[in-house]
Amino acid sequence: MGLSGAGKSTLMDILAGFTTTSVTGRIMINGRKRNMSEFRKLSAYIMQDDNLQPFLTVQEAMFIAADLKLSLNHHQKSQKIDKILVAMGLDESRYMIIGVLSGGQRKRLGIALELINNPPVMFLDEPTSGLDSTSSKQCLALLKQLAQEGRTIICTLHQPSAILFNMLDHLYVIANGNCVYTGSTYNLVPYLNSIGFVCPTHYDPVDFLMEICNGDYGPHISKLMELIENGKSNKWRSTKTVYLNKSQETTTLQQVAKRSYSFEMEFRHTPHYIDNFWKQLCILIKRNVIRLFRDKVLMLTRISMHLTIALIVGALYFKIGQDAAYVLDNYSLSYYNIMFLTYSAFSATMVTIPLELPILKREHFNRWYKLQSYYLAGKVADFLVQFISTFIYTVIVYYMSGQLPESRRFGLYMLMCFVASLVGQTIGFIVGCSLKIQNSVIFGPFAIMPFVVLSGFFVHTKDVNPYFVWLFDISYFKYAFEGILMVVYG
Repeated sequence: MGLSGAGKSTLMDILAGFTTTSVTGRIMINGRKRNMSEFRKLSAYIMQDDNLQPFLTVQEAMFIAADLKLSLNHHQKSQKIDKILVAMGLDESRYMIIGVLSGGQRKRLGIALELINNPPVMFLDEPTSGLDSTSSKQCLALLKQLAQEGRTIICTLHQPSAILFNMLDHLYVIANGNCVYTGSTYNLVPYLNSIGFVCPTHYDPVDFLMEICNGDYGPHISKLMELIENGKSNKWRSTKTVYLNKSQETTTLQQVAKRSYSFEMEFRHTPHYIDNFWKQLCILIKRNVIRLFRDKVLMLTRISMHLTIALIVGALYFKIGQDAAYVLDNYSLSYYNIMFLTYSAFSATMVTIPLELPILKREHFNRWYKLQSYYLAGKVADFLVQFISTFIYTVIVYYMSGQLPESRRFGLYMLMCFVASLVGQTIGFIVGCSLKIQNSVIFGPFAIMPFVVLSGFFVHTKDVNPYFVWLFDISYFKYAFEGILMVVYG
C-alpha cells in the first residue's frame, strides 16, 4: 500500500519477475535464492489493466486458457471451468462477450483465467482500481477466499476503505520507495501509537498513515523507515495461527518448510510450456479466427476499402492494358498496385498490433504459449482476410484496365501482389511492436519509403552511382515490380 508514485507497481513488477533489468538485491523464497524460470511455473501475475480479448465470450476465453494450460480431456476441463466460474460469480455471464462486461466482472475474469492451472502464488497490481465500493469489496472478498484455500495472494492497493482494509492479513506500506510499516492490519494503530502518532477517534487509520507519508504532519518518513528497519522488522507481524483444515492443526514449521521444498521440486522438471508448439498454434488460430470474424467493423472496412479503391483505379485506367499508346500509364498502374496493397497491409497491421501487445505481454509472461505460436497464428488467421482483400482489388483492376485475359497471367499477377502485401504486413508487425501507436503512425512510413525509392521505378539502376546499386537488390518492391512487368509483358 502507498500513495501514488510511492513505488507499489514497481515493487510488484520486481517481485513477480516482470522487471529483471536495472534491479539490484536478492529475492529469497523459503530461505533460498529464487530461480526465475522455476518461480514462473508457480506464480501468475494479473496486471492493473484488464488486458482481455474483447470479442470472445467468457466461456470461450476460459476454454482457450484451459486448452493452452491443461492436459485434461474436454469433460474434465469443463468441470474445472464451471467450478471456477461459479466461485468467481461469473456463471450467469459465461455467454456474454467480454467487451460488454462491467469493470468488476472483467477483474474477476482476469483472475479466473489464471486460476485455470491453480498457481500457488498470485500477484495482482491494484485489483480494485476503477471499481466502485461494492465491486471492490466483492473482488477483495474473492481474493481473501483464495488465500484461505492455501494460496499466497500479493496485491497492491492505493487507499482501501476501512472494510477492505480489515480483510487484509498482512500490510506492507511504501513511501518514496522505502518501507514505513510491515505487519498485520490490527497492529497498525498500536505501531503508530508507539512512535507518538495517535490516530484520532473515528478516524480511518489508513487515511491517517497516508497523511503521515504525505508529510502533512512533518517529514517523518525517514523516522518510520528506521523504526521498521525498512521492512526487516518482524515485531508487528501477526501472531495468529490460521489452519487451512483440521488435519493441518499439528503441522510444525519444519514440516511446512519441507512440504514447500518438495512442492518446488515437483515442478522443477516440468516443461517450460505445457502444450507443444502445434497444439498452441491450432488453439491460437482458432481464437484469432473468432476475433477477426466478430470484429466486423475492421474486417468490412478493409475489404470495402480495397473494393472502393479498385473501382476508382479501374475507372481511371479503363482498357489501357493492351493499347501501346498507354504503355507508360500501364507501367505506372503496375507500380501503384504494389504500393497500395503493400501500404494498406502495412498500415492495418501497424495500427492493430500495439492494441494486442498488452494481451500478449500478460499471456506470454504467465506462460500461456510461445512467441512463435502467437506470431504464426496471427499470420495464418489474417491470411484469409488479406487474401480476400487482395483478390477483390486485383481482379477488378486487372480486368477493368484491360490486361490480357489469361488465367495463368492473372494468377501470377495476383500472386505477386499478394506476396508483396504479406511482406508489407510483416514490416507493419515489426514497426507496431517497436513503437507506440502514436509514434508508429508518424514514423512508420519511413520503414517502407526506402524500399519504394529503391524499386527502380523512380530511378533506374543504370543511372545510379555504382556504389549504390547494391541497395536496389535489397528492395522487395523491385522484385515485385519486375515480376508484375514480366507477367504483363513477358
